Amino acid sequence: MRGLLVIVHRWAGLFIAAFLFVAGLTGAVISWDHELDEWLNPDLFEAKLGGPPLPPFELVARFEAANPQARVTYFPLSYEPGKTAGLFIQPRVNPATGRLFELNYNQAYLEPATGEVRGERYWGRISLDRRDILPFLYKLHYSMHVPDFFGFDGWGIWLMGIVGIVWMFDCFVGLWLTFPQSKRGATSLIAVSSPHREKSWLGRWAPAWRIKRNASAYRLNFDVHRAFGLWTWLFLLILAFTSISMNLGDEVVRPALSKVFSLTPDVGESRTPAPIDKPISPQLSFASVLNIAAAEAAKRAWQEPLGSTFYNQQTGIYSVSFFEAGEEHGSGGMEPKTLYFDGKTGAMLGDSIPWAGTAADIFMQLQFPLHSGRIAGLPGRILLSLMGLVVAVLSLTGIVIWFKKRLARMKRVEYGNAAVGATGAGYVHVLTSGSYRFIGSLGDENGLRLGLSELGEKAALLSVTRGALPLGRIALLSWESSFLLVVVIIVGVRRMLYRGGRLGIRTGMLFRSVGTVLFSRNFWQAGMLDASYYVRHVRLRVMRAKE
Repeated sequence: MRGLLVIVHRWAGLFIAAFLFVAGLTGAVISWDHELDEWLNPDLFEAKLGGPPLPPFELVARFEAANPQARVTYFPLSYEPGKTAGLFIQPRVNPATGRLFELNYNQAYLEPATGEVRGERYWGRISLDRRDILPFLYKLHYSMHVPDFFGFDGWGIWLMGIVGIVWMFDCFVGLWLTFPQSKRGATSLIAVSSPHREKSWLGRWAPAWRIKRNASAYRLNFDVHRAFGLWTWLFLLILAFTSISMNLGDEVVRPALSKVFSLTPDVGESRTPAPIDKPISPQLSFASVLNIAAAEAAKRAWQEPLGSTFYNQQTGIYSVSFFEAGEEHGSGGMEPKTLYFDGKTGAMLGDSIPWAGTAADIFMQLQFPLHSGRIAGLPGRILLSLMGLVVAVLSLTGIVIWFKKRLARMKRVEYGNAAVGATGAGYVHVLTSGSYRFIGSLGDENGLRLGLSELGEKAALLSVTRGALPLGRIALLSWESSFLLVVVIIVGVRRMLYRGGRLGIRTGMLFRSVGTVLFSRNFWQAGMLDASYYVRHVRLRVMRAKE
């Protein structure tokens, strides 16, 4: 079972590593996207002209009159002092061709007092320009900038949702692999007894939470991968699940959740989105919808003012949100109160009220606040930035572990094809006190090979083979708290016939001789263990280097 999980963890990790490395680094940055964007682009966000602001509808009307090919789909209904008014733009349909006009921008920033355009940009464009870098990183984080095709712009979002599913599953696989192996599984080749009391399961799991000091580069990399994963496991699981909820919410999470819990249907759930190049034109104006929204808010005795409005051209739905200027992220990252209206009839389709509805409704509302860390305010955002770096580190260290093991396997083949000298003697040096790791194998020109591999944290296996035929094995166990090292030598001898560079095998009896040798710990540290094999006049020696 463990071997299968190792394979699953390896290939699942390799599939998601590159995506998570990018998502982790970009996530660490976009936790502060608004602050960084305003710092990098004061020419877009800071208003230069004084005076009372124009009504929002007049700003929109002036912009659309100057840009007849553009349709404003989002605009604020109140302004922060000293800030510009940011609009989202979509191209209109060219009546001559039936296709969308081509625009080189989808955002515009206007002076509230005059309607003068301070600047434009295309949000999400692949560009490292100062104006584009934050939107570029934001879109890269959740979609990898997979291009639109077949009239659909969500392929990258689906891709990252699938990455999230694999990531969540791999969280549990990785956790299982940190659990200590059973004593039976680690010592099945040897029957020994220790005069010392065995550690509890938690005691044997404790080293997985620590990073060993003065370790080799490989061991340090492995410990960082394992320990970081354990200490941050719960946060990693939350990030994985919330990424699924936000990228595959309508496709996976909401349908699954509604099977078990009472979940209010999403406003646009029953509507099939129109293709990108065939948007749905509204029959009601923004002004008409806002009048209906204001009347509905008054009936509900909402105290928050009209904050912003948005028209979705793919579903034909207006949304009107209520919040104070600058509070569009609501409290704790929860979306502000919002009403939804049909773009043709003006009928109210539903609402979204933070911390209201069924338990499943609130659970879905919490996905963005949890993923962004905004649910915990400033400390939460700092934590999520650090978690982004942790995700990148785990991805990188996982790739290094795979690469090192792959390199070791390649070297094993290389060593196996190399001659070991005129005397036929091969040497494997074990450098780690109290534990063993795979070093490789040595062989002679006749295909005789000595290999060292890991059985567990405190056990190693030395094997002698000729081709695929096992000739002998040495199992080594050691306890750091013990003064004894138990060495069990299991030697298997088969009849072999070597002719003309080929190995002929006759079926024969397998003879085993088992011997147990006890060495004091002091002797082990001071000298070497010399276990000699004599197989077909080839002497193989296993040595321990002095520490």
